[in-house]
Amino acid sequence: MSKELSELREDAAALARDLAALDWRRAAGLPAQGTPGAAVEAHRLASSADALAQLRESLDPARPARFARLCALRDFCLRARAVALDPGAAQELHDLPLRPSVRIAGDAGLHGARPPLEVERELPFARVRAERAELERALAGAPAGPLGAAFEAAQAALAEARIDAVGLHTRGWNEKEGAAEAAGKLLGGTDAVAGDLGTWLLERHTGARPGSIERHDVLHFLWSPRFASAFPRGEHQRTVRRWADALRLDLGGVRIDDEERPGKPPGARAVALDPPSDVRVAFFPAEGPRALASLLGALGEALLRAGPPEDAPAEDLWFGDGAVPAASAALLGGLARDPGWLRRVAKADLGRDDERALACAAVLDARIAAAATLASLEAHRLGGLSSRAEAAARELFLRATGADLPAGLALASVDPWLAPWAELRGLALAARMRASLRERFDEDWWRNPRALDPLQGLWSRGGRPTAAELWAELGEDLPSVEALVADLLAACG
Repeated sequence: MSKELSELREDAAALARDLAALDWRRAAGLPAQGTPGAAVEAHRLASSADALAQLRESLDPARPARFARLCALRDFCLRARAVALDPGAAQELHDLPLRPSVRIAGDAGLHGARPPLEVERELPFARVRAERAELERALAGAPAGPLGAAFEAAQAALAEARIDAVGLHTRGWNEKEGAAEAAGKLLGGTDAVAGDLGTWLLERHTGARPGSIERHDVLHFLWSPRFASAFPRGEHQRTVRRWADALRLDLGGVRIDDEERPGKPPGARAVALDPPSDVRVAFFPAEGPRALASLLGALGEALLRAGPPEDAPAEDLWFGDGAVPAASAALLGGLARDPGWLRRVAKADLGRDDERALACAAVLDARIAAAATLASLEAHRLGGLSSRAEAAARELFLRATGADLPAGLALASVDPWLAPWAELRGLALAARMRASLRERFDEDWWRNPRALDPLQGLWSRGGRPTAAELWAELGEDLPSVEALVADLLAACG
């Protein structure tokens, strides 16, 4: 690699480290120290238009390993460039979740405005439907921040790199099944089960009848179904460690922060502060299967970041195809809906309808990712976050879940970098991995120590392989969401 590229990758790794420190404080609910704009300003090489031009000229598909690493480096530099183009918008979006801006009707005299993050964390667990609706209306009425400005900055960075958002996610993926085709195939393949089983389960767990389902009903079903008490909040870490010990999986290198700080987001998130030696998970304990699945998923991603050797290239440690960490997270997170794992490890004795509710929750997750993929593509086609993009997002969410999405929340999941498409590809890869593990080690692969070898084979390379390369290693040349559709339908059957 040339001296110029070597300097660029060093600057990008240093910027990634600085941004990870900011991400960790946000994930852990700690007071902010620094800003995204200041971090990018301190690393002008990695966030420059020249860096994008240099990487564009250096890409050579004839050298697959080098091509994959440089693509990963370019994708990171693109995001840094977008922050450099509009640091104010990046800072406002960073601050928005903790800014008191949500005013709940009838509550202003007691508490005043509340941070959106706190309301979002509380909303799914409210048992009374009218209370959830009130919280959601308040969220929808709060300022949305500079989403449009951030989207425009991302588009400008993509234009400088002479690539579109879809181009960030190709790298050998099935050319006959692009983002729009895959999302449509996922929705079409699961329409029937979502419309029949999903609608019945939503009414059973939330009281919402067809035609009156709202976003908060979906969140309540996902986070706090009727059987949530089978998953006590204080047992999740013990459950995970009991399973890891039985599998002989060493989690010692991953630190878990479970302090319940007011500014901590719900669920769990992995942050690589200085991989592979310092990788952490921020976890907000909560009752229910979703919190357990979130912890398992964050550990899956953390193990991927902690797996490579210390002397691995910066791209393998920090960057990579976004579908791969999503797949690692989905592979372990999916254990929280495996009937055998739930009985043997989580000690949760659920009825068949409750098991199907967990399976249907996974269907909704995939459908929401597909809808967000199509909404993000439509926003790019329309040139930004217009009222037409908002209408498209609401219509797609309605198709995916049967629920109404408030206008004030419609654009929150529209992503200029097509992160939902990376998530959807990751879910598909995880489904294919799960099928391979079952074929090799039977249905209870998760308690067979021999299954550690292929898992370590995934984690030990970090961000080096692409999703398409991992798919080929499993014996199939053409990645497809059909594997995900088959997995979801089988679990719901």
